[in-house]
This record gives sequence, C-alpha cells and structure tokens, in this order.
Amino acid sequence: MAKRVGPVGNYLGNAFDDGVFDGVKKIIVSVQGSPYNCITMIKIEYEKDGKLESRQHGTVLGELKEFVVDHPNEYITSVGGSYDIVQTYYHTLLIKSLIFKTNTGRASPVLGGTTESGQPAGTEFTLEGQYGEKFLGFFGRSGQALDAIGAYLGPLGGNKGNKFDDGILDGVKKVTVAADQYSVTYIKIEYEDNGKVEVREHGTNRGELKEFSVNYPEDTIVAVGGSYNHIFTYDTTLITSLYFTTSKGYTSPLFGVAKGNEFELKGENGEKLRGFYGRGGTAIDAIGAHFGPLGGNKGNTFDDGVFDGVKKLTVGADEVSVTYIKIEYQKDGNVIVREHGTFNGILKEFSVNYPEDNIVAVGGSYNHIFKYDTTLITSLYFTTSKGFTSPLFGEKKGKDFELKGENGGKLLGLYGRDGTAIDAIGAHFETL
Repeated sequence: MAKRVGPVGNYLGNAFDDGVFDGVKKIIVSVQGSPYNCITMIKIEYEKDGKLESRQHGTVLGELKEFVVDHPNEYITSVGGSYDIVQTYYHTLLIKSLIFKTNTGRASPVLGGTTESGQPAGTEFTLEGQYGEKFLGFFGRSGQALDAIGAYLGPLGGNKGNKFDDGILDGVKKVTVAADQYSVTYIKIEYEDNGKVEVREHGTNRGELKEFSVNYPEDTIVAVGGSYNHIFTYDTTLITSLYFTTSKGYTSPLFGVAKGNEFELKGENGEKLRGFYGRGGTAIDAIGAHFGPLGGNKGNTFDDGVFDGVKKLTVGADEVSVTYIKIEYQKDGNVIVREHGTFNGILKEFSVNYPEDNIVAVGGSYNHIFKYDTTLITSLYFTTSKGFTSPLFGEKKGKDFELKGENGGKLLGLYGRDGTAIDAIGAHFETL
C-alpha cells in the first residue's frame, strides 16, 4: 500500500487520481504566462511492469516544459512549488509553479510563475515522505488549470522482486530476519490480529537467522530502520540491514550489515507498527511500513478518509473513557457527518469557523482500563490554526499524545478503532 501526501491547492475543478505505478520517467507541464503565471496542465509518463503509460490533467494553454527522470536508477523523491490566488481566473487559488527533486540530488528548474529573484511565486509547499520514499503516482484536481496536486509514495529500496503488502493488523509479536554477506534475504513477521497470531513471510531464507520478540500489546514496535544499497554482484538495489525499536525503548540487534543509504521509518506521532509492505524474491528488495492509530487494538476499524475540513466535533465521555465522537466534515460545499463509538456519559461540542479557521492538532490521552481489560482513549482536545482550543473531553489518564500535521497542515479526517467506546484514534492532516 502506498502512502498519500497532500493535496495542496483548492477544491475546485475535477478530481483526478492516477493510482500507483512503478515510477515516473517524464513530467511535462504547460505554463501560462503573464498575467496568469500558473500551471495549466501536467502530463506524467509512468512506468508499469516495463511499459509506459501516460496521464494528462488540465488544459494546454502555454509554454510546455519537461523534466526527464532516469528511472529505475533515478526516481522522484520530492515535489515542491507554490500556489496563490490568480485574479484573472475568477479569483481562484491555483498551482503556480512546480519543482521536482530526485534521489540523486538533481532538481528541475522552477516550472511556472517565479518572482524577480527566480523563486516560486506565491505560497511555497513541499510534498515528500519522511524517509526519501519514491513517488509512484499523482492525484489532485484540474480543469482549465491545475487546481491541486498530491502524490503517492512507495517503499524504500529496489524495484525488482514481487510486491507484497501484509495490510494493517493489530500489532507485531515477533520478527525473524535472515541476512547473508550481501543483504537481508528473508523476513518472517508474527502479527496479532483479533486475538489470533497471523504469520507472513517474504524473501528467501538464506544466511544467518535472528529473531526479535516484542511483549505485545504492552510494548509495540514504533520504528523500523536499516539501510539499502546497490549490489553490483546482482545489479540491483536491496535492503542491506534492518533493526526495530519499541515504544518502551528496546532496540533489536542489527540484522545484516549497514551499507549504503540509511533510513528509519516511523509514524509522525509514535503510532505503532501495524504491517509491512515492499518487494521480495530471492532477497528483500524494498520495504515500507504501515503505522496505526494510538490507543487499544479492540473494537472495529474505522477510517473517515479525507475531506476539505472540519466544521464541528461532538464528543461523549463517561468516568472511564471517551465513548463517542461525531464529526461534521465539509466536502465540496456539503456537510458530511461521521459517528463512531457509543454515546454514553457527558456530551460536549466544539465548533470551528471553517474555512477561516481549521483544526491543526488533536491531543488527549489513552490508558489501560483494568475494568474492561483493554486500552481506551481517555481524553481528547482539539486546537485550531487561530489558537483556539476545545474543552477537554473526558479525563486525562495514562499516556498523553498530540497528533498534528507538518507545517501546520489542517485536519482532513479521523481514523481509529471503536465499539462501545473509542479504542484508538489517528488523524489525516493536509501536507503543506
């Protein structure tokens, strides 16, 4: 499963979603000059299973500029640029410029509107992963011009081997890893899901075998680190080492030998490891990780997805935990309501003056509730971009947390687990 970053821009135009490919080979943009100075079209040439596929969005209304990538040896790791109100397009916020960077350190020129000093004109943004992941596809909105853009990011390492994705499970109990003199060759993960042990294996068991056990659910893996390198013997890039760190501060032995580019995968706010994805065959070619919401592992999974913003939250809490949450989202001018948990206890609400103000942080606490023998969310609060903070819903008990996006990105949706109460919570934030 690929990770989404963005979108940035506005919510007009028609939505597009290219999905996920192996990588990007070329990008062509149409740049309309003065007085517009914005991007009106983007065309992406993707590679998928050795074949080229093109996707085009927007309208060709100006000069065409291109950026070529030497995929698979080179890949895009960052998309930046700027957006601003364009008065001559009905006072609409549009993407004014784009900049692409690759894993080799190479960058495109500024494609689009610039200032006199050559910098991107308008409000600047950057879309990138935390760990240098490669771009696999784009999504956004377009019509006469490019209204918004976001991207899908993929795992670290090489592009050979077979794709795998373990999905999202409750947590990890044990990891067994094999490595030879070249690379990590094999990984076996013992997950727990709904009280049962689920085993997944990837790669080929070759070399020295070591294991790392986790006292789950009291302790959870919160970081996956290691390295990857081009192996000239096989003419491919492979994962050369791996290690794992838990919420209680334990770190596994190093599996393999640290060679090449180092990385560390972890959630933005200490979320636990819920599953692996990547590529494997005779070795482990690439690896990525799913990190999940904070709190317990019982209840039913929910994910509201991504909306334009949040208008109001209503939260119920009793003497034990947060029991219920109702969110009024806005999407394309319409109000959409999502409810989770079971209403019990005191009900309070928090309204947001959207779109002038937005929620930028979700905080609270979670604790093991011995009465129910489970971990639950015990309190919640919300903070906005204008500095307003909601009342505290529930009582602060257990471990405190605060979820927020990078660079003040607004809350776009909640996810987590629920049943008779709110077991776990996570948040989707806009990437700026």
